[in-house]
Amino acid sequence: MSFMKTLKKNISMKLNMAQYQFYSSSKESASMERCSVDCIVPEYCPEEPLPPYNQNSAIPFEIDYSYFINEISSKRQSSKLREITRLLEKLPPDCIKFGVGVPNVQTFPFKKISVELITGENIKLQGQELSDALQYLPSVGYRPLINILEEIQESFHGPQNWSKRSIIMTSGAQEGLSKVVEMCVRCNDPVIMPDPVYTGAVDLFKPYSADIIPIVQDSCGVVVEEIEKVLAERKRKMLPIPKMIYLNPTASNPAGTTLPTHRKREIYKLACEYNMLILEDDPYYYLHFEKENPVSFLSMDTEGRVLRFDSFSKIMSSGLRVGFITGPKTLLHRVELHMQTSSMHTSSLSQVLLYKLLSHWGKDGLISHFMHVKNFYKQKLDYMMSAINKHLNGLAEWYEPNGGMFLWLKIIGLNDAKKLVTTRCLEKFIILAPGFALSAIPENPSPYIRLSYSIASPEEVDRGIALLAEAIREELLD
Repeated sequence: MSFMKTLKKNISMKLNMAQYQFYSSSKESASMERCSVDCIVPEYCPEEPLPPYNQNSAIPFEIDYSYFINEISSKRQSSKLREITRLLEKLPPDCIKFGVGVPNVQTFPFKKISVELITGENIKLQGQELSDALQYLPSVGYRPLINILEEIQESFHGPQNWSKRSIIMTSGAQEGLSKVVEMCVRCNDPVIMPDPVYTGAVDLFKPYSADIIPIVQDSCGVVVEEIEKVLAERKRKMLPIPKMIYLNPTASNPAGTTLPTHRKREIYKLACEYNMLILEDDPYYYLHFEKENPVSFLSMDTEGRVLRFDSFSKIMSSGLRVGFITGPKTLLHRVELHMQTSSMHTSSLSQVLLYKLLSHWGKDGLISHFMHVKNFYKQKLDYMMSAINKHLNGLAEWYEPNGGMFLWLKIIGLNDAKKLVTTRCLEKFIILAPGFALSAIPENPSPYIRLSYSIASPEEVDRGIALLAEAIREELLD
C-alpha cells in the first residue's frame, strides 16, 4: 500500500492541539473566519461566502500559456545531454551507458550515510539509494520523492489531473519563485501583491522595473474589493492588466494573516476574468494553528492558473534547501529548461534523504511531526502574546496571528519606526525588522515592526519586549 493511501485511511486524529481534518474540505472553517478585534488594520466582518467552486482539478480547457512567457524564456531549448539523464529513469538498470557523461560513484569517498532522528531512529542511505544521492539527477527531481509528493498534494489539495499538472523540485521555494518570475516578467510589467509583503518576493521583480500594485490588508489578508477596484480602473483606462498576482496566503510573512476560503474563491474568479496567474507562495501552510487545514488556491484551480510553491524549510530543515512547485505542465517545463542550464537540479542528497524520511515515517509519523511543529510554534506565540499584553498595552496595536512565526506591530504615536528599530533598539541589543523594509513600496515611512517568535526563549521574550517598551517610550519623548 502506498505512503499516502495509508495516510488517507486515518484522515483525522486527535493529538495535542485539536481534531485536525487532514484533507482540506471545501467547507468554510469557522475558525478561519476568526478576525481579532485588536487589529492594526480595519476590522473585518466576514461577508457571505461564494458558492463552492468545483473542487475537481481537471483543467477543462487549454490556456494559451505563451501569453505569460517572456521573450527570453520562449527561446530556451532543452539540453540534449540533460534529456539523456531523464531518459535513464525509463530504461532498465542493466542498459549500457556510453552516452552519459557523469562521474563513477565508485570513486566517491562515501560508503554509507546515516542520519539519526530526534527519536533515536536512524535513516540510512546505502547501495543504490546512496548512488542516487551522490549522483546527478534529472532537472525535475528524484522520481520516487515526486511520487510521494503527488500523493501528498492530492491528500491536502484534492484530486489532481497529472496529465495537465506536474511537480518540479526546487532549492527551496525561493528558487521556484525566482525561476517563475524570470520566465514570465517583462520590463515594466504590472504585478499585484499584498502590502506588507515578503521582501524575497518583491525583490525578484525590481530588476524588471515592475509596476508593483500594493493591495492593502486587513486582519484576514488582502482586501478583495481593492483588487477589484484596481483591475476595473486599469481596464477602464486601458492600462496593462497584471498577468500575475503574488500571495502568501497562510500565516503570511510579515503580517501573520490567513486568507479565508471565500476570499480565495473571489480572487480566483478575478484571475479567471482578467486572465492572470496566481503565485501561491505557501511555506507556512503546515504551521497554521486552526482546526482544519486551509483550503488552497490549488484545490480550486479548474483552469490551470495556479503555481503553488511549497517548502520543507520550515517543517524539516532550511539547510536541506528542498521545495517544489505544483502547476501546469506547460509552465513547469519552461522552468525545467531554465534549471537545465543553471542549478541543474535540487541537491540529490537532500531529495533522497527526504524521500527516505517520508517513506520511513508513513502517515502517523508525518502527522505527528506536523502536530509537533505546530504545537512548538503555538507555545512560542503564547509566550510572545503574554509578554506583549504585559508590556506593550497603550504603546502598540496588534492582532494575534493564527499560524507562522511572525507578529506585526504598529507603534502608536510614531509615523516612522525606522530610527526606533535601527538605532534605539540595537543599542539595547534587540533585533527587529522595520516595517518600511517589508512594504511593497519601501520608500514610504512605516510605523510598523515585525517580531519573530521562532527562536527566542520565554525569558528572552519577556526581557526583549520589556526593553522594546522602554525603547518606544524613549523614542516618543525624543
